Amino acid sequence: MFVENNLQWILHKQISAASTTQRIAFVLTESCDLLGIGAIAEALECACSMAMSETSKRYEMRFLSEAGGHVKCDRSLFVSTDELPKNGDETFAHVFVAGRTHSRATCDTPSLGGWLQRMKANGARIKFLTAGFETSNGTDDQGTVSGYEQARRRRAQLGNAVKAAFEVIRADFGESIAHEALRRTSFVDSGEWLSPSVETTNTAGERIRAAARWLQDNCHRAVSVNDAAEACAMSQRTLLRNFQTYIGASPSEYLQRVRLERACQLLVETSLPADKVARRVGLTNGDRLGKLFRRCVGKSPIEYRAWMRGNSGANEANGGTVCSVDQQSALATCDE
Repeated sequence: MFVENNLQWILHKQISAASTTQRIAFVLTESCDLLGIGAIAEALECACSMAMSETSKRYEMRFLSEAGGHVKCDRSLFVSTDELPKNGDETFAHVFVAGRTHSRATCDTPSLGGWLQRMKANGARIKFLTAGFETSNGTDDQGTVSGYEQARRRRAQLGNAVKAAFEVIRADFGESIAHEALRRTSFVDSGEWLSPSVETTNTAGERIRAAARWLQDNCHRAVSVNDAAEACAMSQRTLLRNFQTYIGASPSEYLQRVRLERACQLLVETSLPADKVARRVGLTNGDRLGKLFRRCVGKSPIEYRAWMRGNSGANEANGGTVCSVDQQSALATCDE
């Protein structure tokens, strides 16, 4: 499949002499993953379209490669690129490099490496985007990467791209346009990486509670403490130090509690098998869900479902709560 480089002209024809133009370079390498690059390019275009009547700032975006011409990216997608500019006076505000497992290693070639050094010396901010594995065959230095791990790494790469686009747009157009531009980006759920409450939270307690809400909203997928910290604009160390104080549990304990409570709800309200319930709450399989249930609730997921349905009358009388008081206490103290 061939994709012509139609991003070079984005807003370029509309730039006036009074415009402030930010030049953005996307450097593609052989078999690179386009996921992050596509998210950034679309978000930047959305931001310019939204702010067109309010500011003269514009982006001029170019796809480049070491030799120019068609570059074969992941999944046999060919993208038309320009050769790296040889004119030393041509500069860019931002350079995004799309690669495979090791983008930096790809840049060891004299031509590309030297060009990036010149751009950096001229003030460009350089960002490397990698999928963390050889995307064409799902392998890395340690061998074959599982489908789950491939999805996790690609999601992490997309998250890095979303954050990078957010920082660029926020610096040029403000935070509200940055959030809205990413919301409009067709294949990005920016809520996974950018907490909507960050811009209105100031105190440590507010940010910790925002992190807790972010964990609730994203418990269905593979997340880490660092993901929650970045989403709420604080360091991992600060999050760990304050989370216990304000929430009464560590971030990992809190995430597990949320997942188990969601699993309780799904077991009672649906007929989904344990494996599907596990995947819907961010656990990899039914075996892991079963171990957590037996340790924290004292029953297997199937036993819990049968017990809750057998006591449905009592549960309705108690206000329809999914977990009993004893089980809530168990969930609060259970440590994976």
